[in-house]
Amino acid sequence: MIHPNLRHLEIFLTLCDCASVSQTARRMNLTQPAVSKAIALFEDTTGLRLFERRKNRLYLTQAGAQLREEAERLQNQVRLFSDGVDALQTSRRGRITVAAIPALAFGGLTQAVTEFSRSFEDVTTGFHVEMSKRVVEMVAQKRADIGFVHGATGNPHVKETYITDSDVMCLMDAHHPLARLDHVTPGDLEDVPLIVFDIDTPPSVLIRDNFARYGVQPRIRMELNASRLADGLVRDDMVAFVDPFSRAPDPTLALRPFAPRVPLSIFMLTPKGQSLSRLQGAFAASARQAIFGRLHALAL
Repeated sequence: MIHPNLRHLEIFLTLCDCASVSQTARRMNLTQPAVSKAIALFEDTTGLRLFERRKNRLYLTQAGAQLREEAERLQNQVRLFSDGVDALQTSRRGRITVAAIPALAFGGLTQAVTEFSRSFEDVTTGFHVEMSKRVVEMVAQKRADIGFVHGATGNPHVKETYITDSDVMCLMDAHHPLARLDHVTPGDLEDVPLIVFDIDTPPSVLIRDNFARYGVQPRIRMELNASRLADGLVRDDMVAFVDPFSRAPDPTLALRPFAPRVPLSIFMLTPKGQSLSRLQGAFAASARQAIFGRLHALAL
């Protein structure tokens, strides 16, 4: 017996859906005679009558209906095989686009991109540093394969994967009186000029709530949307609230934990309903390793 090829199966299944030779021909960009010939050959090779015509429409015979189930099962297996081949090819060459907020981008993720590029020399990596709202938009619109932000987004088009937490800390001159403390509370910061996170960010809300519970009015001098900027702004008796993740070591400055604790939850974002490819999974693993390595180096 001559076995039918995959093209015959594709034409057969399309005709099952359309129940019309002309519609099948249009959908598959074939001529009607080509469709009829393929089905006739398919019936010859299987030795089965697959269709019967009633009132100018084609209907599956009992044998045709049974064969359709087998053909659909085989088509799904072929699709899975093709997806596996694509994944293997993509793991060696291709492109991946990553978006991250500045605090995470300038911290461990830069190292992750570097290590990933060394391991996958034929892969082009797009690395975008954006504000949180923009990162979420890029992932939701599938313009970025993976995103990294602080806090849950609530976006229905994004899958959120929690990684870990870092903690808000207080940055000050190494000779600041508060640098002698093991940790800093709102009570310690009464009348101290402060640099805080932008008012609309979750950490800023939690910090202000902590001050309110202590009955202390914070003396806010500046608001920043990137902790990395604080290094050059801390002077005299000023203290900045920062995410330590992106900071470079500086012996002239001191970091002290803020209490009560204000967590900065790190989330990885991917498009909703879309599984990670082998390539994306490899980068995600590199990113997680870099993030935990960075936090370990900071002893957080």
